[in-house]
Amino acid sequence: MATLLERLGIQKRARVGKFDSQTIGAELGVYGMTASGITVSEQGALAISTVYACIYRIASTVSSLSLNIYLREGNRVTLAESHPAYDLCKYEPNSYQTAMEFWERLYSSALMYGVGYAMITRDNSGRPVALDLLDYYDVEPKLVGNEKVYSVRDVGVVRPENMLELANIMRMSPLRLHRENLGLTKAAQDFGAEYFGNGGQATGILKPKNPLKPEQVDTLRKSWKHGGPGVKFLGVDMDYQSIQLQPEEAQFIETRKFQAEEICRIFSVPPDLVQVPGQSTFNNVEQQHIQFARHTIQPWAVRLQQEVDRKLIASFDRPQVYSRHDMTDLYRGDMAARANFYTQMLQAGVLSINEARAKEDLNPVAGGDIHTVQVNQIALSEFGAYSQKIANENSGSI
Repeated sequence: MATLLERLGIQKRARVGKFDSQTIGAELGVYGMTASGITVSEQGALAISTVYACIYRIASTVSSLSLNIYLREGNRVTLAESHPAYDLCKYEPNSYQTAMEFWERLYSSALMYGVGYAMITRDNSGRPVALDLLDYYDVEPKLVGNEKVYSVRDVGVVRPENMLELANIMRMSPLRLHRENLGLTKAAQDFGAEYFGNGGQATGILKPKNPLKPEQVDTLRKSWKHGGPGVKFLGVDMDYQSIQLQPEEAQFIETRKFQAEEICRIFSVPPDLVQVPGQSTFNNVEQQHIQFARHTIQPWAVRLQQEVDRKLIASFDRPQVYSRHDMTDLYRGDMAARANFYTQMLQAGVLSINEARAKEDLNPVAGGDIHTVQVNQIALSEFGAYSQKIANENSGSI
């Protein structure tokens, strides 16, 4: 086992000076961090299933939405596929990661520690050519004069324009802010493990009705220890007295369910999305998913979009060039809802047939680029002449 000085050395190397006087004792194993006596760290909190599920749900959802670079020219918006940031954001941020893996880890770091870091590598022209994730404990922000810089282990000082930084509200770890909540959750989890590890029975006292000989005590001890879960065969006349609360008396199930809901509240994730029984019904589950997209995923997406616009798109290209997550898949409903949406958009002339087919990843069809309206489904370009024709016919019949 490592000594106190060895653990201190490990922590010093890991944290690059990021010591917190309120938590360093717990990190060194000197005392428990929470009132429940449970030490809670960011990595340790992932052992709580609801914490892992919430972080996974947010990070995997938002990173699965394509982050595109767009070019706006007048009223037309097209993909800026020739922009150097396009491939970095959508396909390959570096030589060893896919875009989804990269963004998923960056979001996970921000959700766990409060901030996620990625270093930007540029060519001689200043264009971004690679994005590399950095461990939270390898980066230390510093203020040099009026400029914020970053001290990175094994790299040195990195200027702010070369550091992609994704931060949550207040730039603080939600797992540390709510460590008392998580400590109670972990304590309930450990209680359940210990309870069932003891054969599903509470620890108690065996009281013999008659005095026992030493060899009888040894036989009784071995029989109790190796008898396995369930009913124990003692072989002597004894009474058993429980000295612990049963799980139902301690409201074990209710406590674990409430703590799971508390964690969902911390991360703003509907319990239904992480398999926590809640108040979901067939009538409101879709609305809960829409609220999750609108109030949880969209704010995270906007945080990254604004940071990408600042760091990966040159100031002289903005605002014509900008980044945006494709949120279409997140809001699309079931087949019936989508069919109804396309019908309305086609009849109103908002979408052409080929535009609707493109949203379903279908190939275009001949003549499918014209926009039609509901009146006889005529082309918009012919609508004026058609209206005039109807007007002339009506005036001639009077």
